[in-house]
Amino acid sequence: MGAANIIPGVSGGTIALITGIYDKLIHSINKIPKDIPLSALKMDRDGLRTRWKDVDYKFLGPIFIGALLAVVSIARGLEFLLGSHPAPTYALFFGLIAGSVLVIYKYIDRIDLKVMFSVILGIIAITIILSLDYLTGVHHPVMIFFGGMLSIVSMLLPGLSGSYILIMIGQYNYMLDIIAPTWSWYDIFLIIIFILGGIVGLFSLAKLLDYLLDNFRGVTIAFLFGLMLGALREPLSRAVGEASNSFEIFIPAIVGTVAIIFLEYMYLSRSEI
Repeated sequence: MGAANIIPGVSGGTIALITGIYDKLIHSINKIPKDIPLSALKMDRDGLRTRWKDVDYKFLGPIFIGALLAVVSIARGLEFLLGSHPAPTYALFFGLIAGSVLVIYKYIDRIDLKVMFSVILGIIAITIILSLDYLTGVHHPVMIFFGGMLSIVSMLLPGLSGSYILIMIGQYNYMLDIIAPTWSWYDIFLIIIFILGGIVGLFSLAKLLDYLLDNFRGVTIAFLFGLMLGALREPLSRAVGEASNSFEIFIPAIVGTVAIIFLEYMYLSRSEI
Protein backbone atom coordinates (compact mmCIF):
# COMPACT_ATOMS: atom_id res chain seq x y z
CA MET A 1 0.00 0.00 0.00
CA GLY A 2 2.90 2.37 0.71
CA ALA A 3 4.38 1.68 -2.72
CA ALA A 4 0.98 2.28 -4.35
CA ASN A 5 0.42 5.54 -2.48
CA ILE A 6 3.70 7.07 -3.64
CA ILE A 7 3.31 6.04 -7.32
CA PRO A 8 0.99 8.46 -9.17
CA GLY A 9 -2.02 6.73 -10.71
CA VAL A 10 -2.13 3.81 -8.28
CA SER A 11 -4.32 3.77 -5.19
CA GLY A 12 -3.44 2.15 -1.89
CA GLY A 13 -7.14 1.35 -1.60
CA THR A 14 -6.88 -0.78 -4.74
CA ILE A 15 -4.06 -2.79 -3.17
CA ALA A 16 -6.18 -3.20 -0.04
CA LEU A 17 -8.96 -4.63 -2.20
CA ILE A 18 -6.61 -7.08 -3.91
CA THR A 19 -5.15 -8.31 -0.63
CA GLY A 20 -8.61 -8.74 0.86
CA ILE A 21 -8.27 -6.27 3.76
CA TYR A 22 -10.27 -3.31 2.39
CA ASP A 23 -13.52 -3.78 4.33
CA LYS A 24 -11.67 -4.40 7.59
CA LEU A 25 -9.44 -1.35 6.92
CA ILE A 26 -12.41 1.02 6.47
CA HIS A 27 -14.20 -0.42 9.49
CA SER A 28 -11.10 -0.25 11.71
CA ILE A 29 -10.35 3.38 10.75
CA ASN A 30 -13.93 4.50 11.34
CA LYS A 31 -13.81 2.94 14.83
CA ILE A 32 -10.88 5.18 15.85
CA PRO A 33 -12.23 7.69 18.43
CA LYS A 34 -12.10 11.22 17.04
CA ASP A 35 -10.75 12.67 20.28
CA ILE A 36 -7.56 10.55 20.35
CA PRO A 37 -5.42 13.31 18.73
CA LEU A 38 -6.83 15.86 21.20
CA SER A 39 -6.03 13.58 24.13
CA ALA A 40 -2.49 13.15 22.78
CA LEU A 41 -2.02 16.94 22.58
CA LYS A 42 -3.31 17.34 26.12
CA MET A 43 -0.98 14.54 27.31
CA ASP A 44 -4.06 12.88 28.82
CA ARG A 45 -2.63 9.44 29.54
CA ASP A 46 -5.79 8.09 31.16
CA GLY A 47 -7.91 9.27 28.25
CA LEU A 48 -5.51 7.78 25.71
CA ARG A 49 -5.39 4.48 27.58
CA THR A 50 -9.19 4.29 27.64
CA ARG A 51 -9.69 5.26 23.99
CA TRP A 52 -6.81 3.12 22.73
CA LYS A 53 -8.84 0.01 23.61
CA ASP A 54 -11.24 0.88 20.75
CA VAL A 55 -8.42 0.94 18.17
CA ASP A 56 -7.49 -2.24 16.30
CA TYR A 57 -3.80 -1.36 16.57
CA LYS A 58 -2.67 -4.94 15.91
CA PHE A 59 -4.22 -4.62 12.44
CA LEU A 60 -3.69 -0.93 11.67
CA GLY A 61 -0.18 -0.66 13.16
CA PRO A 62 1.61 -3.01 10.73
CA ILE A 63 -0.26 -1.46 7.78
CA PHE A 64 0.79 2.12 8.54
CA ILE A 65 4.34 1.19 9.55
CA GLY A 66 4.76 -0.88 6.38
CA ALA A 67 3.32 1.94 4.27
CA LEU A 68 5.68 4.47 5.85
CA LEU A 69 8.74 2.25 5.28
CA ALA A 70 7.76 1.74 1.64
CA VAL A 71 7.34 5.48 1.07
CA VAL A 72 10.78 6.24 2.51
CA SER A 73 12.53 3.44 0.60
CA ILE A 74 10.90 4.06 -2.80
CA ALA A 75 11.15 7.86 -2.75
CA ARG A 76 14.79 7.99 -3.90
CA GLY A 77 14.15 5.65 -6.85
CA LEU A 78 11.20 7.71 -8.08
CA GLU A 79 13.16 10.92 -7.72
CA PHE A 80 15.90 9.41 -9.93
CA LEU A 81 13.42 8.23 -12.58
CA LEU A 82 11.66 11.62 -12.78
CA GLY A 83 15.00 13.39 -13.11
CA SER A 84 16.80 11.01 -15.50
CA HIS A 85 13.96 9.40 -17.49
CA PRO A 86 10.99 11.79 -17.32
CA ALA A 87 9.29 10.77 -20.60
CA PRO A 88 8.86 7.02 -19.94
CA THR A 89 8.14 7.68 -16.26
CA TYR A 90 5.29 10.09 -17.00
CA ALA A 91 4.10 7.74 -19.77
CA LEU A 92 3.97 4.95 -17.19
CA PHE A 93 1.96 7.22 -14.87
CA PHE A 94 -0.41 7.90 -17.78
CA GLY A 95 -0.87 4.16 -18.32
CA LEU A 96 -1.51 3.55 -14.63
CA ILE A 97 -4.20 6.25 -14.57
CA ALA A 98 -5.71 5.00 -17.86
CA GLY A 99 -5.94 1.48 -16.44
CA SER A 100 -7.57 2.83 -13.28
CA VAL A 101 -10.10 4.74 -15.42
CA LEU A 102 -11.05 1.50 -17.18
CA VAL A 103 -11.41 -0.27 -13.84
CA ILE A 104 -13.54 2.49 -12.30
CA TYR A 105 -15.81 2.57 -15.37
CA LYS A 106 -16.83 -1.02 -14.68
CA TYR A 107 -18.27 0.09 -11.33
CA ILE A 108 -20.66 2.62 -12.88
CA ASP A 109 -23.93 0.69 -12.73
CA ARG A 110 -25.94 2.76 -15.19
CA ILE A 111 -25.70 5.82 -17.38
CA ASP A 112 -28.30 8.52 -16.67
CA LEU A 113 -28.38 12.31 -16.42
CA LYS A 114 -27.09 12.34 -12.82
CA VAL A 115 -24.16 10.12 -13.70
CA MET A 116 -23.31 12.10 -16.85
CA PHE A 117 -23.48 15.36 -14.90
CA SER A 118 -21.17 13.95 -12.21
CA VAL A 119 -18.65 12.81 -14.82
CA ILE A 120 -18.66 16.23 -16.48
CA LEU A 121 -18.37 17.91 -13.08
CA GLY A 122 -15.34 15.75 -12.29
CA ILE A 123 -13.66 16.65 -15.59
CA ILE A 124 -14.33 20.36 -15.03
CA ALA A 125 -13.02 20.19 -11.44
CA ILE A 126 -9.73 18.54 -12.42
CA THR A 127 -9.30 20.90 -15.37
CA ILE A 128 -9.64 23.91 -13.08
CA ILE A 129 -7.17 22.45 -10.58
CA LEU A 130 -4.63 21.69 -13.30
CA SER A 131 -4.94 25.23 -14.62
CA LEU A 132 -3.81 26.75 -11.31
CA ASP A 133 -0.16 26.95 -12.38
CA TYR A 134 0.72 29.41 -9.63
CA LEU A 135 0.31 26.65 -7.04
CA THR A 136 3.21 24.68 -8.54
CA GLY A 137 5.93 26.82 -6.96
CA VAL A 138 4.18 27.40 -3.63
CA HIS A 139 5.56 25.16 -0.88
CA HIS A 140 4.10 26.98 2.08
CA PRO A 141 3.35 24.81 5.15
CA VAL A 142 -0.37 25.46 4.51
CA MET A 143 -0.08 23.82 1.07
CA ILE A 144 1.94 20.95 2.56
CA PHE A 145 -0.80 20.46 5.19
CA PHE A 146 -3.46 20.53 2.44
CA GLY A 147 -1.51 17.96 0.41
CA GLY A 148 -1.23 15.61 3.37
CA MET A 149 -4.94 15.97 4.08
CA LEU A 150 -5.92 14.98 0.54
CA SER A 151 -3.33 12.28 -0.03
CA ILE A 152 -4.58 10.16 2.89
CA VAL A 153 -7.83 9.60 0.99
CA SER A 154 -6.00 7.43 -1.56
CA MET A 155 -5.32 4.85 1.13
CA LEU A 156 -9.07 4.48 1.64
CA LEU A 157 -10.58 4.95 -1.81
CA PRO A 158 -9.78 2.56 -4.68
CA GLY A 159 -8.97 4.36 -7.92
CA LEU A 160 -8.02 7.73 -6.43
CA SER A 161 -4.26 8.36 -6.31
CA GLY A 162 -3.04 10.60 -3.50
CA SER A 163 0.32 10.93 -5.23
CA TYR A 164 -1.36 12.34 -8.32
CA ILE A 165 -3.22 14.82 -6.13
CA LEU A 166 0.20 15.98 -4.89
CA ILE A 167 1.32 16.38 -8.52
CA MET A 168 -1.79 18.44 -9.28
CA ILE A 169 -1.07 20.88 -6.45
CA GLY A 170 2.64 20.95 -7.25
CA GLN A 171 3.91 19.23 -4.09
CA TYR A 172 4.92 15.76 -5.31
CA ASN A 173 8.52 16.38 -6.43
CA TYR A 174 9.05 18.74 -3.51
CA MET A 175 7.98 16.10 -0.98
CA LEU A 176 10.19 13.51 -2.70
CA ASP A 177 13.13 15.91 -2.32
CA ILE A 178 12.36 16.20 1.39
CA ILE A 179 12.02 12.46 1.98
CA ALA A 180 14.97 11.24 -0.09
CA PRO A 181 18.03 13.30 0.97
CA THR A 182 19.44 14.07 4.42
CA TRP A 183 16.81 15.82 6.50
CA SER A 184 17.18 19.31 7.91
CA TRP A 185 15.16 20.63 10.83
CA TYR A 186 12.86 22.46 8.41
CA ASP A 187 12.37 19.26 6.40
CA ILE A 188 11.35 17.47 9.61
CA PHE A 189 8.94 20.33 10.37
CA LEU A 190 7.32 20.02 6.91
CA ILE A 191 7.06 16.24 7.25
CA ILE A 192 5.26 16.72 10.59
CA ILE A 193 2.93 19.26 8.93
CA PHE A 194 2.23 16.75 6.14
CA ILE A 195 1.47 14.01 8.68
CA LEU A 196 -0.85 16.33 10.63
CA GLY A 197 -2.69 17.06 7.38
CA GLY A 198 -3.03 13.32 6.86
CA ILE A 199 -4.52 12.92 10.33
CA VAL A 200 -7.08 15.64 9.63
CA GLY A 201 -7.91 13.95 6.32
CA LEU A 202 -8.28 10.63 8.09
CA PHE A 203 -10.85 12.00 10.54
CA SER A 204 -12.75 14.21 8.09
CA LEU A 205 -12.45 13.66 4.33
CA ALA A 206 -12.11 9.89 4.63
CA LYS A 207 -15.28 9.64 6.70
CA LEU A 208 -17.09 12.00 4.31
CA LEU A 209 -16.14 9.86 1.31
CA ASP A 210 -17.22 6.76 3.17
CA TYR A 211 -20.61 8.41 3.77
CA LEU A 212 -20.93 9.47 0.12
CA LEU A 213 -20.12 5.99 -1.14
CA ASP A 214 -22.70 4.47 1.22
CA ASN A 215 -25.48 6.91 0.34
CA PHE A 216 -24.67 8.29 -3.13
CA ARG A 217 -22.42 5.58 -4.54
CA GLY A 218 -23.40 5.94 -8.21
CA VAL A 219 -22.80 9.67 -8.60
CA THR A 220 -19.69 9.54 -6.37
CA ILE A 221 -18.07 6.85 -8.53
CA ALA A 222 -19.07 8.81 -11.64
CA PHE A 223 -17.45 11.98 -10.26
CA LEU A 224 -14.24 10.07 -9.49
CA PHE A 225 -14.35 8.61 -13.00
CA GLY A 226 -14.58 12.11 -14.47
CA LEU A 227 -11.82 13.32 -12.15
CA MET A 228 -9.43 10.62 -13.33
CA LEU A 229 -10.49 10.96 -16.97
CA GLY A 230 -9.64 14.65 -16.91
CA ALA A 231 -6.36 13.92 -15.10
CA LEU A 232 -5.02 11.92 -18.07
CA ARG A 233 -4.05 15.11 -19.90
CA GLU A 234 -1.30 16.21 -17.52
CA PRO A 235 1.06 13.17 -17.54
CA LEU A 236 0.53 12.68 -21.28
CA SER A 237 1.47 16.27 -22.09
CA ARG A 238 4.57 16.01 -19.88
CA ALA A 239 5.61 12.71 -21.47
CA VAL A 240 5.16 14.07 -25.00
CA GLY A 241 7.13 17.19 -24.13
CA GLU A 242 10.08 15.16 -22.81
CA ALA A 243 10.07 12.25 -25.31
CA SER A 244 12.59 11.91 -28.13
CA ASN A 245 10.61 9.12 -29.86
CA SER A 246 7.16 7.52 -29.66
CA PHE A 247 8.43 4.26 -28.10
CA GLU A 248 9.38 6.15 -24.93
CA ILE A 249 5.68 6.89 -24.49
CA PHE A 250 3.88 3.96 -26.05
CA ILE A 251 5.57 1.03 -24.32
CA PRO A 252 5.51 2.40 -20.71
CA ALA A 253 1.89 3.53 -21.18
CA ILE A 254 0.86 0.02 -22.28
CA VAL A 255 2.79 -1.54 -19.40
CA GLY A 256 1.06 0.74 -16.86
CA THR A 257 -2.41 0.06 -18.28
CA VAL A 258 -1.90 -3.71 -18.38
CA ALA A 259 -0.51 -3.68 -14.82
CA ILE A 260 -3.67 -2.09 -13.39
CA ILE A 261 -5.96 -4.39 -15.39
CA PHE A 262 -3.95 -7.37 -14.13
CA LEU A 263 -4.32 -6.16 -10.53
CA GLU A 264 -8.07 -5.89 -11.04
CA TYR A 265 -8.11 -9.40 -12.50
CA MET A 266 -6.28 -10.65 -9.40
CA TYR A 267 -8.89 -8.98 -7.18
CA LEU A 268 -11.82 -10.48 -9.11
CA SER A 269 -10.20 -13.92 -9.07
CA ARG A 270 -9.68 -13.64 -5.32
CA SER A 271 -13.31 -12.57 -4.81
CA GLU A 272 -14.58 -15.70 -6.58
CA ILE A 273 -12.61 -18.03 -4.29
